[in-house]
Amino acid sequence: MVSRILAQPRVLTWRRFIIGLALLAILFPAWLWWSRTRPPGSLVSVATLAGAGPQVTSDSLSDPFGVTVDRAGSAYVSDGLSGRIYRLSESGEAQIVASGLDMPSALAITREGALIVANTGAHTVVRIDPRTGRTGIVAGGIAVSGYSDGSANEARFNGPIGVAVGGDGTIFVADTYNDRIRAIASDGRVRTVAGGREPGFRDGAALEARFDTPCGIVAGRDGSLFIADTGNHRLRRIAADGVVTTLAGTGEPETRDGPLAQAAFNEPTAIAIRRDGALFVADSGSSSLRMITFGEAPSVRTLTGGFPNGLIDGELDSARLNCPTGLAFTPDDVLVFADSASGLVRAVLPRGELRGKQSTSGRVSLPAAEIRAAVPPRWPYNPPEARRELAGTFGEIRGEILSEHEAWFHSGVDLPGAYGETVRAVFTERVTRPLAVEGVGGLRERLRLPLFGYIHVRVGRDENERMLEGLESRGFSLRRDETRQVIGVRVRRGTRINAGDPIGTLNRLNHVHLVAGPPGGEVNALAALTLPGLRDTVPPVIEDVTITNDQDRPFLREEKQGRPLVVISGRARIIVRAYDQVDGNATYRRLGPYRLGYQVLTATGQPSPGFGARRETIVFERLPSDPTAVARVYARGSQSGYEGRTIFAYLITNQMRDGVAREGFWDSSELAPGDYIVRVFVADIFGNETRRDVPVRVVGAQRAARF
Repeated sequence: MVSRILAQPRVLTWRRFIIGLALLAILFPAWLWWSRTRPPGSLVSVATLAGAGPQVTSDSLSDPFGVTVDRAGSAYVSDGLSGRIYRLSESGEAQIVASGLDMPSALAITREGALIVANTGAHTVVRIDPRTGRTGIVAGGIAVSGYSDGSANEARFNGPIGVAVGGDGTIFVADTYNDRIRAIASDGRVRTVAGGREPGFRDGAALEARFDTPCGIVAGRDGSLFIADTGNHRLRRIAADGVVTTLAGTGEPETRDGPLAQAAFNEPTAIAIRRDGALFVADSGSSSLRMITFGEAPSVRTLTGGFPNGLIDGELDSARLNCPTGLAFTPDDVLVFADSASGLVRAVLPRGELRGKQSTSGRVSLPAAEIRAAVPPRWPYNPPEARRELAGTFGEIRGEILSEHEAWFHSGVDLPGAYGETVRAVFTERVTRPLAVEGVGGLRERLRLPLFGYIHVRVGRDENERMLEGLESRGFSLRRDETRQVIGVRVRRGTRINAGDPIGTLNRLNHVHLVAGPPGGEVNALAALTLPGLRDTVPPVIEDVTITNDQDRPFLREEKQGRPLVVISGRARIIVRAYDQVDGNATYRRLGPYRLGYQVLTATGQPSPGFGARRETIVFERLPSDPTAVARVYARGSQSGYEGRTIFAYLITNQMRDGVAREGFWDSSELAPGDYIVRVFVADIFGNETRRDVPVRVVGAQRAARF
């Protein structure tokens, strides 16, 4: 009897187990079908998942580039400068999966869960077991660039950046600097799918088509391939029969939404397909994510980001990105992307999804002192210790503050040299951008490295447009038109440029504009560099001080014991016209100062109420990302450039600190009527300071109305 009672629950348990299995067998396929066919949730916000931000030396996840996600939802990220692959946990912790790679770029994942990596710096494609970290070469010769099809060992690539895995297991490769699309079969044999010998743009049959620095690639369900054709600023499609067509983009390096044929991209670098067939593009040059939807009226729209670049999470319309380079979807429709210039992995979240953290800093941060501690003292010329002049400083106005003129901030330091003189690297760095050279042939031609940028330089060539000796074998290449004119310069992602190595030669502006700090986080180059022999014992010059009302009308003056006195009422603006000079410079060179501000004192020289400490209102440590901010720092009539007059007139009652510019006033009504002193000060980055006292009389509104 007892045994029967004990056995009965066991029978019921087994029955429940069998019933449960049956229900699972019925419900699981239904759930799987529902999860794949339900409409994706609306993407509504941006959050930061992981990353250390830009670093001088990479010992953490600070240079993310490629992203992929496995079936379980685990995200994997490549870090180019550290040569590592990371797995991200739900909490944002980055675990090293593999190391020892050479500038890894895009990632893909096979049905079996293996990672496929474009090992750009080594010119190979590798496979990684994420459970063990074991790495093996799929195809290519280690550190041997070239072009050839054939067996895995015989095949050669040239800085491949993009990879994708097709439905049958074929690995597709964007062989970036060969300007071709390649395929690696399951037996390791490599063949060319599309593209030809020279970079260019042409649709048509596979091997007749032309690409320019293709970086992103993804396989469609119908056997087609979608290509982010980075150098052509277009999205391309390779059909299953090999025919290449342009899906979207006009070829103009711009950001323009609209119908596919009218839309424009700026360095599209990666591409992903959502389960509903919509395409998403990492548009690196515009620091945005773009979305292509099909249907009755296929079109392109900007999902989030855009000008100006920056670091802001939150709602899509207000979020700011900084050179996104890789992206992939999780099973629950989260779009994970590598925000490379921010040194972070971020995500676009569907409604109701909560993960990551919110950053509202607005800018990438890397202190100038950290850069200075790592960079050896030298000038960007030979001999590196020979002192040069200083022709321009950080934050100076360029252009002119007038309604019909354009004006902007000077973002670096100008160091003069002779026409055609060789410009040399000040720091050892590796190229991380697929297209690191911009503006070829123009006065602002430049090479952008992770920490330093070199502008007004013929990159890689001399004044006669010939390649500088030794650069071709190190990843530099020139593209010429039919007249032999240079129309393109490429420096391969992964190229190492050591301190003292040639960058190029000076163009007719006869100076290098040297930018310090990561893109979006530029800092004052004089704070980030040690330039041997550069001394400054010359204090800034204050040319004039003007005080106006909030309508920009100067307050009137009266005499007090033979001295002019400014009569002030209500809100006031203080405008200081000033400039700086350094030892050894030509006397005609006028430089922008570093720090400006003011203090209001009583007639006896004591701090007045609210002015116990002086107000340092403008400090050129970092610059605003907002291009209109120049008019909140400089007063109307300010101007400078390569030719013409130099006038620096600063609105010192406004504020510009740590890259944020705001309008402000001195509200004189907060003081009792009477006589005061407005003390303005102007200092350079070397600590030299000049002050000027302006006697003022604060009066009530009725008295002021008489003037």
